[in-house]
Amino acid sequence: MQNNNRLTIYLIIVIVILVAGMGLMYFFPRNSANNSGNQTPTAPLSLSDQGLSVEGLPVLGKADAPATILEFGDFQCSACTQFFGTAEPQIRKDLIDTGKANMVFKILTFIDDYAHKGGSGESWHAAQAAECANDQGKFWDMYDSIYNAELSEIKSGKSNENSGNLTRDFFVNSAKKIGMDVNQFSSCYDSQKYSNQINGFMSDAQKAMGQNISTPTLFVIKNGKAQQVTNPFDVKTLESMVTGN
Repeated sequence: MQNNNRLTIYLIIVIVILVAGMGLMYFFPRNSANNSGNQTPTAPLSLSDQGLSVEGLPVLGKADAPATILEFGDFQCSACTQFFGTAEPQIRKDLIDTGKANMVFKILTFIDDYAHKGGSGESWHAAQAAECANDQGKFWDMYDSIYNAELSEIKSGKSNENSGNLTRDFFVNSAKKIGMDVNQFSSCYDSQKYSNQINGFMSDAQKAMGQNISTPTLFVIKNGKAQQVTNPFDVKTLESMVTGN
């Protein structure tokens, strides 16, 4: 009789545990699939979230072109200089001048870090010069002046990186040649007023490329969506991305 009572007590305990467990499973599902109907879909990342916003940047070409080519580049980058001297002229002729696309540029300054300049190297000063030129609507003129100087270094057999050619005198003379108000430009350049914006471009590059930042890196932005260009020197593929659906 005593054994039967013990068995009955054990059975009651087991039943209580099972019922309690079922109650916990009801209130606390073991996986989110049981609750998926109540979840809010994640919104797609915006261009700004991806570091690819082009708002407020100086535009080369027609502002209302159906596509935008966004380049991340460093004015001292050898590959960027080669891109400027080889692929970019064809891109300007076939895509920019025809109105199929426009082009914008986000300036990076990471080559300064390789030379341990700490934000005071030639890339940094070139970026300041270009942004100050933009104050007078001359961004792309200064862009061309800087890259042509870098291209001359390469063509002469020199390394264009930290070669000492991108100086304040060079930028001031460039401003004079392209018809800028030199005093206004010099004041802007000396103030380094665009430091935060230039640092922001590096943050954008990290959002767009993660830790594997390389230059030149191109994105085609069309219909509110962006697609990275695998090989920026492959103009035919770039054109198909610009003109395709």
